[in-house]
Amino acid sequence: MSLEKVYKNIDANAENFVEDLVKLVRQPSVSAKGEGIKECANLVEKMLRETGFSTKILTHEKGSPVVYGEMKSKKPSKTLLFYDHYDVQPPEPIEKWTHEPFSGKIADGKIYGRGVSDNKGNFVSRLNAVQALLNVFGDLPVNIKFFVEGEEEIGSPNLEPIIRENRRLFSADAAIWEFGGTDRQGRPHLYLGLKGVLSVELKAYGASKDVHSANAPLVPNPAWRLVWALNLLKDCEEKVLIDDFYENVLMPLNEEIRCLRDIPFEEEEMKKELGIKEFLGKKRGIEALKALLFQPTCTINGLISGYTGKGSKTVLPNEAAVKLDFRLVPNQKSEEIYMKLVRYLKKHGFGNLEVIQHGSTDPSRTPVNDPFVGLVAKTAEKVYGKKAVIYPTSAASGPMYLFRNFLGYPVVSAGCSHPEANQHAPNENLKIESFIQGTKFIATLINDFATDWC
Repeated sequence: MSLEKVYKNIDANAENFVEDLVKLVRQPSVSAKGEGIKECANLVEKMLRETGFSTKILTHEKGSPVVYGEMKSKKPSKTLLFYDHYDVQPPEPIEKWTHEPFSGKIADGKIYGRGVSDNKGNFVSRLNAVQALLNVFGDLPVNIKFFVEGEEEIGSPNLEPIIRENRRLFSADAAIWEFGGTDRQGRPHLYLGLKGVLSVELKAYGASKDVHSANAPLVPNPAWRLVWALNLLKDCEEKVLIDDFYENVLMPLNEEIRCLRDIPFEEEEMKKELGIKEFLGKKRGIEALKALLFQPTCTINGLISGYTGKGSKTVLPNEAAVKLDFRLVPNQKSEEIYMKLVRYLKKHGFGNLEVIQHGSTDPSRTPVNDPFVGLVAKTAEKVYGKKAVIYPTSAASGPMYLFRNFLGYPVVSAGCSHPEANQHAPNENLKIESFIQGTKFIATLINDFATDWC
C-alpha cells in the first residue's frame, strides 16, 4: 500500500509527537538510583493505552516494572515486537549540562534531556508510527507488541524470570531492538547482535582492621594479594589466561567479515578524541574492527584499597576490591565463564578470594543472511535513500539473548539517533528531523513486514 498519506500524517502531527517525547523525557527514570522508575513505567503504560494498546505491568520480586503492550491486526497476520527501555543513565555531572537534564528543552532543532536518544526517543517514534498508521488506515497490517523495561542501564538483572514466566506473551515472528540511527553521511546503521557480559567483583581480606605499614613484614597485605591474582588473568598481549576461556568462541563467518568492509570506522578520529596514538597491538582497519566486535575481553573497571587521598598515609589496608567485566562472544556462556574464573583462582592458590557476581548476559547474534535482516536493510535504504550499514554485532551488551536465543526469533537493532547525540553524557539530545524520519522508517517497516517478509 502507498504510505504517502502516512508520511503526511506524521508531518502534520510532528509537533504533537515531539510533545509526547518531551513529556516522557521530563519524567526522571534513573535505574541506578531507583529515581522515578514506577512513575515512568506508569507514564509509558498510559501512552500505550492512549494509542489503543492493551497493556500489562509485569514485575518480579525486587525488579523494576516491565510494561507490555499488544495491538492485534483485524486480519490474521504476523507479529512484530519492539524492545525498548524507559530507564536512563544518571545525569551527572549536572554542571556540564547546558540545559537541565530532565527539561526536554528544545533548541537548535534538537530536544535535550537525559534519555531522549537512549532510549525514549526510539520508543516514542515507534509508538507514533503505529498512531500514524491507525490515523490513516484505521488498522495495522501486522500485530504489534511492545516490551519496555526499566533496568537496561543496570544490566537487566531481573529480566530473565519475567521472560521465562511469560514466554507465550512475548512470542513474535521478529523484533526490532532499542538502539541505532544514522551516521554523519546520513546512512542508517543496523546491528544484528550484542556481546554478552559478566560483571564480577573480587575481594581480598587481611587483618581485622587497617594497621601501620611498619607491620608489613608480619601482616598480610590484601592489596598485594589482589594484584597477584589479577596478574594471572591476562598477559601483556591481551590474552585472557583463564583455563578454557576461549574453548567455545565461534570465529566470525565470511559474510560477517565482508560486512566490516562497509562499516565507516573512523579510527583516526577515535584515537584523536581519546588522546591515544595507536590501538592495542597496533591494530588498524578491519583487524581493529574484528577485535572490537568479535574478541572477548577481560577489563578492570575499578580498583580500590587503603588510602587514596592527598599526600601519603603509611597504612597497610585490611581489604582490597576490584571490579571486572568480561565481554563475551558466541558461544560463550556467562555462567560457564564465572565458574571457570572461580576454578582458575582456586587452582592458583586464590580460593579464599571472595568472587561476587554482579550481573550477566549471554551473547546473541542474528545471521547476516536472515531474511528479516534483508527486509530491514531494504526498508532503511528506501526511507533514507542510502544503503544501510550492517554491523554483524555490536561491542555493547544487553539482554537481546533472551529474545534471540531463548524465544528464538531474529532481532535487528535500528533507531533514530545521530552521531552527536551524547548518549550517557551531558547534553544528550535528539534531532527533531531524525526523530520524525525515524518515525517514517518504522511506519514503513511495519508495512513492509506485512507484505515483503515471510
